[in-house]
Amino acid sequence: MKTTFEILLLVLLATSCLLVAAQNAPPQSKPGFRVAVNMVLVNVSVTSAEGKRQPGLQPEHFELFEDGVKQDVKYFRSSEAPFHVALLVDSSGSTTRKLGLIRKAADRFLGKLTPEDRVSVIDVAGRVQVVQGFTTDRRLLSRQLRRIGTTTENGTLLRDAILQVLADLFRGIEGRKAVVFLTDAQDAGSKCRIEQLKQAVYVSDAVLYALLVNTEADLQKAMERAEAGFSRMALVVEASSADRVEDVREAARFLVDLLPASVQICLAEHRAPRRAMLLLPYTDHRAQVKESLAHASVQPRLTDTVSSWKAPVSTILLTDSSSDLPQRIQADILGQGTILVLGKRAAEEWQKDLREFARRIPAPSDLRQSLKELPAKYRDGRQEITALCDHSGGRTFDLLGMSDLDTFYQQVAEELRRTYSLGYYSQAAPGQYHRLEVKLSKASQANIRSRRGFLVP
Repeated sequence: MKTTFEILLLVLLATSCLLVAAQNAPPQSKPGFRVAVNMVLVNVSVTSAEGKRQPGLQPEHFELFEDGVKQDVKYFRSSEAPFHVALLVDSSGSTTRKLGLIRKAADRFLGKLTPEDRVSVIDVAGRVQVVQGFTTDRRLLSRQLRRIGTTTENGTLLRDAILQVLADLFRGIEGRKAVVFLTDAQDAGSKCRIEQLKQAVYVSDAVLYALLVNTEADLQKAMERAEAGFSRMALVVEASSADRVEDVREAARFLVDLLPASVQICLAEHRAPRRAMLLLPYTDHRAQVKESLAHASVQPRLTDTVSSWKAPVSTILLTDSSSDLPQRIQADILGQGTILVLGKRAAEEWQKDLREFARRIPAPSDLRQSLKELPAKYRDGRQEITALCDHSGGRTFDLLGMSDLDTFYQQVAEELRRTYSLGYYSQAAPGQYHRLEVKLSKASQANIRSRRGFLVP
């Protein structure tokens, strides 16, 4: 069942600043220094009406408001100041065919940043791994990017990854910070809930940039194939010797009880070497399957019996031994089926393996429900990521195709280069959310983007 489980992998199968008083600020060539605890920093991106960078602005050009009350800007950093950039790379199973392109585009992105920008690379799939901490060494970062490969672990822990960056990776780092990631906004498996991530974004002064790739049609097709593939499964039983027949029957009955109730099962036995016979057509009646198991010969006979059954895509071969399988089992079962071997082990050992196998089988009824919910879930996921990026002062980019990756990364690099940092003293009380707004002091057609508010932890 190799093909089916590749589908399952796809189904289970989706980014600050310095705060010090201006009069006490160290030279701008040294970005890492401690800041006053009662200061708030706001990163501000300023572009002309044509989208061009607006360099040379000074503190007097800005007006900053907290909850509608104008604040005195006590800290200012020009758009040339360096960033700490966390670059998230999705290596989950759904990126298998695109990962090479993603790695190359991410590598070219490094060359678009300033030499002083410090970058960290985080591998995101069914786990979150910091493969490289913050460094300005572009060659080292390139090597680490090339090491990232697709994982066999299910899931895309997008929310967990962003939370880890904001809460842990950026901890103790003062200065301008940004998180850059490519995603379809569909999280799969994160322990972090969206409300928890919102709180982390509100507390952090990092800017989030997301490239949204639309995978809804591909995901729907994959789920439809999975639903079809797991709706019907063939169970083939075989023992290499007469004294293992009852062991195989016992294991088969145990597995039948573990499989989701909405999976229909057909039963086949090996009547002769490399020849199988259908004993029971597809049914969801578990008692009938187990009754047929009691009458299955299981052990191959020496007589050459003509086969009346061919293995479907979703097939489970349950056998006692892996020895000489090509000589004992017909080729399409070996090529398409999942092989479960009992071996010479105690029952509790093979029972553990069968439980783990059954746990990975999705219920067709659940897949059908997920297909109905997919459009709304997909829309909600994209809206959540867009809202987080907008609130942080960053933004999202809609990716039409992987060929647009370089364009996206170029835009993000330009955004970072036209970002100013403003700091002010705040009397904000802990545990409360406060709105932020930044304006240009003189009437202008320039576009301003900055974080929408903050939360004092």
